[in-house]
Formats: sequence, structure tokens, C-alpha cells
Amino acid sequence: MKLSRLTCLLSLAWVLIFSQIAPGAESAPSFDWTGPYAGVHLGYGQGNADTYVNPLPLPRISTDQAPSTLSPDPGGIVGGVQLGYNYQMSRFVAGIEADFSGSGMSGSKSVSPILLNNGATFQGVISAHENTNWYGTLRPRLGYTVQPTVLVYATGGLAYGDVSYSANTNFGQGYNSYPASLSAAKVGWALGGGVEYAVSKRWTVKVEYLYMDLGSESVTAGPISPNPPNTEGYKWNTTANIFSIGVNYKF
Repeated sequence: MKLSRLTCLLSLAWVLIFSQIAPGAESAPSFDWTGPYAGVHLGYGQGNADTYVNPLPLPRISTDQAPSTLSPDPGGIVGGVQLGYNYQMSRFVAGIEADFSGSGMSGSKSVSPILLNNGATFQGVISAHENTNWYGTLRPRLGYTVQPTVLVYATGGLAYGDVSYSANTNFGQGYNSYPASLSAAKVGWALGGGVEYAVSKRWTVKVEYLYMDLGSESVTAGPISPNPPNTEGYKWNTTANIFSIGVNYKF
């Protein structure tokens, strides 16, 4: 699913929900948000995985390679489960939610030729890849009921996930390459908001946006052979904009 298609789907969901609070809409029935709930969600995540490539000269040996930045920017479908608890105080609703999502956010980027400090180029390839395998969050929520069945909320808190990284600087033509790969459990934060609509006494639907930041990861790659005689430093960013639609069952 392309991001544009999911954006249209999310926009339609927003229209359907906000049609319930538009001027002239019929009066909404009473709804009590207090209590536990559980549900599922499906969406799309688009990440920022800027990868900084920094040639590191060995002692007393310089390198002519210029630093560069690649942008794999992983994207893909995400989906999973959530559970939480709400407590309603007049028109305000406070709660906490935990979720866990499988992730198809993946991206790769390569550039060629390799740029040198003097502006010349070398016939080789620099590549970078990032894949978010799964992630989860634990977030307080604070909302306001614009109608008894329509909750607008903000949310933010802990985020964590498992991310795979790889990169390579390959000078080709019998010269050296500098591959690196690793997987890391990352901890960071998430911040966002959404709208939730009660379609019955037990079922609600929601549209949500989250910005997730899992920090960065760095590694230094040594040469496979001694030519050129230097190392490569790689540093990946790990952030994502996540849009999702969810369904909850209130116990």
C-alpha cells in the first residue's frame, strides 16, 4: 500500500468522525469512557533514516574520501494490538495505553560515484539500509469529549523497538569495501494525538498520528583488505511518522 492511498483512507476516516460533531449534526447519545479496553490497529509508517558516512583516517594516514549523507527513509505497513484504561471526569478523559506493532518499515539508498574532498570522484558505491522490525509504546492519554461519543486526545510517552541497520562503502575494481550490519533494541519516545468515536456502548474507532524517535546508532567498519587504508564510520537516525486506524472494545 502506498502512502498516498493510506492518506486518502485516513482522511476519509477523519471526515466520517468529524461529521459527528459538525454544526447541525444530531445530538449524540450518552457514553461513558471510563473502563478498560483492548483492540487492534493498522496503518503506515514513514521514517527518517539519514545515514552519515564519515571516512576515518588511520593514524598518520589520511583519506581523500569526503563525508556524505544517504537517506534510506524506510516506509511500510504497520499493525498490531493495543490495550488501555480510561477514566472520565466530566468532559475530560485521562488514561494510559500500551501497544505493540509489527512493522514493514524498510528502506535502502545507494550513491555512486564516491565523492572525494578535492571534488573529484571515485568509481564506487556507498549504500545504506534500515529496517524497523517491530516497536511498542506505553503512553498516557489526555482527551476532551467534544460530544459524549467523540474524544479528541493528545498522547506521548515511552517508545521501544527492534531495528536492523546495514551499510557499505565499496570502492570496487579490486579496491576495498567497508561493510557493517547490526540489529539493536532501541528505546526512545513517541508523541501524537487522535480522535476516537464510540459507535456503540462497547465499540469505538479511532484515527491516530504518532511521531516516534528511537535515537541513533553508530558503528565503525574496518577494511576487508588494506587498500584504501582507512575505516568508515556510519551513523543512522531512527525516527518515524506513523498514521493508523484502530478499533477498540470497551469491557
